[in-house]
Amino acid sequence: MPTSTRRSSTSNSVTRAARPDSPRGDDPRVERTRVAVIEAASELLMADGPSAITHANVAAAANVSRTTVYNHWPTREDLLRATIDSIGKVTPDADDLTGSLRDDLALLCAHLVVDLTDDQRAPMIANMMERALHDTTVAAVRDEFLGAFHDVFARVIANAVAAGELRQDIDVDRSMANLMGSFLFIRFMSSTTFDDAVAQAVIDDFVAVNAPR
Repeated sequence: MPTSTRRSSTSNSVTRAARPDSPRGDDPRVERTRVAVIEAASELLMADGPSAITHANVAAAANVSRTTVYNHWPTREDLLRATIDSIGKVTPDADDLTGSLRDDLALLCAHLVVDLTDDQRAPMIANMMERALHDTTVAAVRDEFLGAFHDVFARVIANAVAAGELRQDIDVDRSMANLMGSFLFIRFMSSTTFDDAVAQAVIDDFVAVNAPR
């Protein structure tokens, strides 16, 4: 999923999606409706995956009109992005980095590790990966979150190379694929139980394998 750095859920998504005819954001009734819609959308996402996030489905689940949903989130991409945002922060801010490679990798991967160890969220991640192969909206939102993750991951790698913690010739894209791919393989394709201890061991291996020789 790992998913610019993601900001607090629905308010930022409404700002991105706002239109001139959108309801006044300072009206408490509008805020209550917006929160109720996103809560309903989040429940749909967790239960049925990203394909369930349409304006019609969300409006029915939240017991509001489709026009209300469209006013806040004009496109399905806006709606899906806001829904994923509401579940939790996917990528930490670059300003949160400590400068310690091991600590920063653990911080960066923390949200994904939590999701992969959750019996509801892990299937949702698998569903998102599968749907992105066939659904351009899901793929676009996936790419946004991956892009945000990649930006911070690249900063962690660059800092570690400069500090002499990683080899100079490390490739950011391949190293990200190696680390994230290890998590996903263990969780979805291995008999090993994926938990925080396993995730931390994977991070330790990553640091050791890519240390300067």
